[in-house]
This record gives sequence, C-alpha cells and structure tokens, in this order.
Amino acid sequence: MHEVHLVRAIIETVEKQAVAQNAKSVKRLKIRSNALTSHSGDHVRFSFDIVKKDRPLVKDAVLELNEVEPLLRCKKCNHQFHGHHLPDVCPECGSVEVLAVNPTDMVLESFEIER
Repeated sequence: MHEVHLVRAIIETVEKQAVAQNAKSVKRLKIRSNALTSHSGDHVRFSFDIVKKDRPLVKDAVLELNEVEPLLRCKKCNHQFHGHHLPDVCPECGSVEVLAVNPTDMVLESFEIER
C-alpha cells in the first residue's frame, strides 16, 4: 500500500509547519483527491489512522478527504466533461485523446492546529 508513504509525507509536512507555528496539536487535516488517482479513499483513511498513532502532534487529528469529480478535456475538440477513468471517450467527438484538467495527485488543502 503506497498510500502509507504518501500519507506519512503529508503528515511530516504538516508537523513541520505546525511546530513552526508553536502548535500543541493538529486537530484536522484536509486532503483533496479525485477518482483518477490510484489511491483509494478507504486506503488513505486506513493509512492515516496507522501513521498518526506514532505521531504525538497529530495522534488525535481528524482526516477530511475531499474527493472531487475528475474534469477531463478533449485534445481534439477542447470539450470539457466529467469522467472517472483514463483513457475515456469524449462525448462530443468520440476521441480518446483526453487529459485531466484538475490535479490527479493527493493534495494537502489545509490543516487546523491547536495552540
């Protein structure tokens, strides 16, 4: 499960920023992803629960996963549409040359600390 490594990296980033802000603890982390990632929301939540146990600053933190609907754009006709996998077929022209418009990576949107 490579989600553990990604979640660990996100938590380490949050910890560094929280320490710089003199936080007592991290209360909430908000992560954005979409269905085009290879990361299952359930696996991310499971990984978060495992990783946070060994991290005093985030051990009581809550994870908010914001799963956005993927937006795709056809390279042939520039039509934008929602899809759930790549490759996908453009509903306007039938082309399979489509690109993801919104990021397909897991992104740390925000976190909340207690001082």
